[in-house]
Amino acid sequence: MLKSLKTTGAILALAAGLGAGMAGAETLRVYFNAGHGYDTYMDAIAQFEADNPGWTVQFEKYQWPDLRTKIVADFAANNPPDLLATPGGWIPEFAHQDLLLSIDDYAARDTDTFDYPGDWFDNAVAKNTIDGKNYGVQIHHTCATLVYNKDMLAEAGYDAPPATWEEFREVAAATTKPGVFGFAPNSAFIYYWPWVFQAGGDYFNTETGKVGLDSEATISALEFLSGLIHEDRSAPVPVAGADYEGPQRLFTSGRAAMIITGPWDINPIRTGNPDLNWAVAPSLTGEVQSTVQGGVGLAIPKDAKHPEMAWELIKALTDVEVEVETSLRYSMTMPRKSWLADQRVQDDALLGQFGTCLPYSQDVQLPLTLTGKFDPAVDTIIQTAFEEVLYGRADAAETLKAAADEANAIIDAK
Repeated sequence: MLKSLKTTGAILALAAGLGAGMAGAETLRVYFNAGHGYDTYMDAIAQFEADNPGWTVQFEKYQWPDLRTKIVADFAANNPPDLLATPGGWIPEFAHQDLLLSIDDYAARDTDTFDYPGDWFDNAVAKNTIDGKNYGVQIHHTCATLVYNKDMLAEAGYDAPPATWEEFREVAAATTKPGVFGFAPNSAFIYYWPWVFQAGGDYFNTETGKVGLDSEATISALEFLSGLIHEDRSAPVPVAGADYEGPQRLFTSGRAAMIITGPWDINPIRTGNPDLNWAVAPSLTGEVQSTVQGGVGLAIPKDAKHPEMAWELIKALTDVEVEVETSLRYSMTMPRKSWLADQRVQDDALLGQFGTCLPYSQDVQLPLTLTGKFDPAVDTIIQTAFEEVLYGRADAAETLKAAADEANAIIDAK
C-alpha cells in the first residue's frame, strides 16, 4: 500500500456536500487502458477507497480501440464514466464537442496541495489545453530518443553516442557489418517524426493552417533517412505495416547498433538480453534538438455523475510517489517536474535519460487536434507518402507536395 496517499479527498467531498452520499454505497466508474492497469494504481485505488468510506471504484480496463468504441457510445447515450483515460488527441477532440469538464476550478482550489499545472511539464499541459481551458491531466508522459549498444560503438572507435545528424550517419556506417546494421528504423507512423522535428519541420503549421509535408525541412528529413537506407546501406528498409517491435528485437539480439525508441522498450530489452551493454542518449540535433512525445491523459466527462470524486482520484493516481513507484516498476515516464527531480528517477540511468528528453519533445498531431479539424485520413496520406519515398525511392519533393495538397484539402473541408 502506498503510504503517501493520505489525501484530503474525504474532507473536500464533505465540504462539497457529498457526505450524505457517502453514507450509502457510491460507485466511481473509471475507464482505463488494459495495458496500464499497474499494481501501483490498484494500490492507489485501494487507498482511495479506504480514505473515502462508502465509495467503490469500478475500474474497467479496455484496449484502446475497444475503449474508443465504448466511450463514443456512452457519450451518445449520455452515460459516460466518471473518469476516462485517453491516448493521443482524444481530449482536444472531445473538448471541442463539449463532452468534457474543464478542471480549472478544481485545480485553482487545490493549488496549495496539488500544483497543477505548475508541477507539470509545459508540453504535457498543452496537450489538454483548448482555448485557454484545461480539460485533462496527463498521467503518463513519454518520448522516443536514441538508444545505442555501447560495446558496438566502442568496437568501432566511439566512446560516446552521436549528438548530431552528421555524427549519427558516421557512426551508423562505422557500426554496420555483415549481419549487423548501424541503425534499425521503425515503420510505425510516430517514428518518422523525430527526424522531421529535428530538421525544423512540423506536422501542421498553425500560422499557415496547412500541413508541413512539402516544407524544405520535411523533405530534407526524408532524404536523410533515405540516404541511410539506400546509399550508405547502414539501415535496412523498414517493412511497411510490420510490428513496431521489430527494431527493438534487432537491437536486443545485437543485430543493430542503434534504434530510436521510448521507455516502453526498457523492460523488453532488459529481459530479452540481460547481458546487453546499452544506454539511452539525448535526442539528436539537426537544425534543432527535438523528438516525439506520447502519453495518456485523464479527463472527466461533462456529464459524469461524480466529478468531484473523479478529480480526487486524478490527484491520487498522479501523486508523485505513485508516479515514481510506477516508473521504477514498469519503466513508464511521467509528466511531473518533481518526478524527474526525484533522486530515485535520477539514479536510474535509463529512466532519467528519457526524462531529460521530455521537455523538448513534441506531440505530432497536437497543433491540428487543437483546431478540432484532425482527421485520421491525414495520417494515412502522410504515412503513404513517407513509405513511397523511403521504400520506393520516389522523389521526396514531388511526392510530399502531392500528399500535402491531398491532406490540406481534407483539413480545409472540415
